Amino acid sequence: MTTAAPELTPPDQILEFAIGEQRYCVSIDAVEEIVRANELTSVPDSPPQVAGITNLRGQTTTVLDLRRIFDLQTSGDSQQVVIIEGEERIGWLVDRVREVSSLRDVDVDSVDDSPYVSGVINDDGFIIWVEPETVNGSVSTDQN
Repeated sequence: MTTAAPELTPPDQILEFAIGEQRYCVSIDAVEEIVRANELTSVPDSPPQVAGITNLRGQTTTVLDLRRIFDLQTSGDSQQVVIIEGEERIGWLVDRVREVSSLRDVDVDSVDDSPYVSGVINDDGFIIWVEPETVNGSVSTDQN
């Protein structure tokens, strides 16, 4: 007896961003704000995925380098930080934020070999749908 894979239901709206030429997205419900990448302070002995910390309106924010988490080639092109909602204040360093868009009648394929990816959306090209909980959980930021 075989069971069918559960059907993936994409969020109604996504924030699309780019790392290099690849398009990624996250549910807009997971996004708190988008800011320009300011100077980051390195944290000694932090995991390599931690790009550093920054002060946003009086709050210390840990910034994760998605290129390192996704094992992509690094470059100095990252210009924006997407702040993800959650108990800890965590941002993702991305090259650029593209747009907020609504998803209607799109095909979503599941991805079984990456804990960071919920699926791949086929909407005028492939958009990798990122899972914020596993990305943020990939490093322990409680190193104080």
